[in-house]
Amino acid sequence: MRLNRRFTLAAAVLGALVVSSVAIAAGGVAGTYKATIQNSGHLNGKWVLVLTKGGTYTVSMNGHALARGRYAATAKAITFDRETGSDCSGAGVYAWKKAGKTITFIRKRESASCRARAAVLARRYTQVR
Repeated sequence: MRLNRRFTLAAAVLGALVVSSVAIAAGGVAGTYKATIQNSGHLNGKWVLVLTKGGTYTVSMNGHALARGRYAATAKAITFDRETGSDCSGAGVYAWKKAGKTITFIRKRESASCRARAAVLARRYTQVR
Protein backbone atom coordinates (compact mmCIF):
# COMPACT_ATOMS: atom_id res chain seq x y z
CA MET A 1 0.00 0.00 0.00
CA ARG A 2 2.83 2.39 0.91
CA LEU A 3 4.61 1.69 -2.39
CA ASN A 4 1.41 2.45 -4.30
CA ARG A 5 1.12 5.88 -2.59
CA ARG A 6 4.74 6.69 -3.41
CA PHE A 7 4.20 5.71 -7.02
CA THR A 8 1.07 7.86 -7.23
CA LEU A 9 2.90 10.82 -5.66
CA ALA A 10 5.89 10.39 -8.00
CA ALA A 11 3.59 10.19 -11.04
CA ALA A 12 1.76 13.36 -9.93
CA VAL A 13 5.03 15.25 -9.46
CA LEU A 14 6.32 14.11 -12.84
CA GLY A 15 3.07 15.11 -14.50
CA ALA A 16 3.23 18.56 -12.90
CA LEU A 17 6.80 19.02 -14.11
CA VAL A 18 5.85 18.10 -17.69
CA VAL A 19 2.86 20.45 -17.68
CA SER A 20 4.89 23.30 -16.18
CA SER A 21 7.75 22.87 -18.68
CA VAL A 22 5.29 23.02 -21.59
CA ALA A 23 3.67 26.11 -20.04
CA ILE A 24 7.08 27.77 -19.62
CA ALA A 25 7.97 26.99 -23.24
CA ALA A 26 4.64 28.40 -24.45
CA GLY A 27 5.24 31.49 -22.33
CA GLY A 28 8.71 31.83 -23.85
CA VAL A 29 7.39 31.82 -27.40
CA ALA A 30 4.15 33.72 -26.72
CA GLY A 31 4.00 37.23 -28.12
CA THR A 32 3.23 39.34 -31.15
CA TYR A 33 5.77 39.21 -33.97
CA LYS A 34 6.09 41.16 -37.22
CA ALA A 35 7.93 40.55 -40.49
CA THR A 36 7.90 42.13 -43.92
CA ILE A 37 8.07 39.83 -46.92
CA GLN A 38 9.38 41.17 -50.23
CA ASN A 39 10.20 39.55 -53.57
CA SER A 40 7.83 36.62 -52.96
CA GLY A 41 4.87 37.42 -55.18
CA HIS A 42 1.52 36.97 -53.45
CA LEU A 43 3.23 36.70 -50.05
CA ASN A 44 4.61 40.25 -50.22
CA GLY A 45 3.39 42.39 -47.35
CA LYS A 46 3.50 43.06 -43.64
CA TRP A 47 2.88 39.91 -41.63
CA VAL A 48 1.88 39.63 -37.99
CA LEU A 49 2.05 36.37 -36.03
CA VAL A 50 0.33 36.35 -32.64
CA LEU A 51 1.11 33.41 -30.33
CA THR A 52 -1.01 33.54 -27.17
CA LYS A 53 -0.04 32.02 -23.84
CA GLY A 54 -3.21 29.92 -24.16
CA GLY A 55 -1.84 28.04 -27.18
CA THR A 56 -3.67 29.75 -30.06
CA TYR A 57 -2.18 31.61 -32.98
CA THR A 58 -3.35 34.11 -35.56
CA VAL A 59 -1.60 35.07 -38.78
CA SER A 60 -2.40 38.40 -40.46
CA MET A 61 -1.17 40.06 -43.63
CA ASN A 62 -1.51 43.80 -44.15
CA GLY A 63 -3.98 43.99 -41.26
CA HIS A 64 -6.25 41.16 -42.46
CA ALA A 65 -6.47 37.93 -40.45
CA LEU A 66 -5.77 35.03 -42.79
CA ALA A 67 -5.45 32.00 -40.55
CA ARG A 68 -5.77 30.87 -36.96
CA GLY A 69 -5.14 27.66 -35.14
CA ARG A 70 -3.59 26.01 -32.12
CA TYR A 71 0.04 25.47 -31.24
CA ALA A 72 2.01 23.54 -28.67
CA ALA A 73 5.57 24.49 -27.80
CA THR A 74 8.47 22.96 -25.96
CA ALA A 75 11.75 24.70 -25.28
CA LYS A 76 12.99 23.73 -28.76
CA ALA A 77 10.03 22.92 -30.99
CA ILE A 78 6.61 24.29 -31.86
CA THR A 79 3.76 22.43 -33.55
CA PHE A 80 1.13 24.39 -35.47
CA ASP A 81 -2.16 22.53 -35.94
CA ARG A 82 -5.91 22.80 -36.50
CA GLU A 83 -5.54 25.80 -38.79
CA THR A 84 -8.64 27.47 -40.17
CA GLY A 85 -8.95 30.22 -42.75
CA SER A 86 -6.45 28.70 -45.18
CA ASP A 87 -6.07 25.61 -47.34
CA CYS A 88 -3.58 24.23 -44.83
CA SER A 89 -4.54 20.91 -43.27
CA GLY A 90 -2.33 18.95 -40.96
CA ALA A 91 0.31 19.79 -38.42
CA GLY A 92 3.61 21.53 -38.98
CA VAL A 93 6.57 21.03 -36.65
CA TYR A 94 9.28 23.69 -36.46
CA ALA A 95 12.35 24.23 -34.34
CA TRP A 96 12.28 27.72 -32.90
CA LYS A 97 14.97 29.96 -31.55
CA LYS A 98 14.59 33.32 -29.91
CA ALA A 99 17.47 35.79 -29.53
CA GLY A 100 16.49 39.08 -27.96
CA LYS A 101 13.38 40.21 -29.83
CA THR A 102 14.06 38.07 -32.92
CA ILE A 103 12.46 34.68 -33.41
CA THR A 104 13.18 32.22 -36.21
CA PHE A 105 11.45 28.99 -37.19
CA ILE A 106 13.15 26.06 -38.92
CA ARG A 107 10.86 23.59 -40.64
CA LYS A 108 11.20 20.02 -39.40
CA ARG A 109 7.99 18.49 -40.75
CA GLU A 110 5.15 20.13 -42.65
CA SER A 111 1.99 19.00 -44.37
CA ALA A 112 2.13 19.19 -48.18
CA SER A 113 -0.95 21.44 -48.17
CA CYS A 114 0.84 24.01 -45.98
CA ARG A 115 3.49 25.40 -48.35
CA ALA A 116 2.31 28.96 -47.68
CA ARG A 117 2.65 28.49 -43.91
CA ALA A 118 6.16 27.15 -44.42
CA ALA A 119 7.09 30.10 -46.66
CA VAL A 120 5.69 32.67 -44.23
CA LEU A 121 7.45 31.10 -41.24
CA ALA A 122 10.77 30.96 -43.11
CA ARG A 123 11.40 34.61 -42.18
CA ARG A 124 12.89 36.33 -39.16
CA TYR A 125 10.21 37.86 -37.00
CA THR A 126 10.66 40.72 -34.55
CA GLN A 127 8.69 40.71 -31.31
CA VAL A 128 6.63 43.86 -30.84
CA ARG A 129 4.67 42.73 -27.75
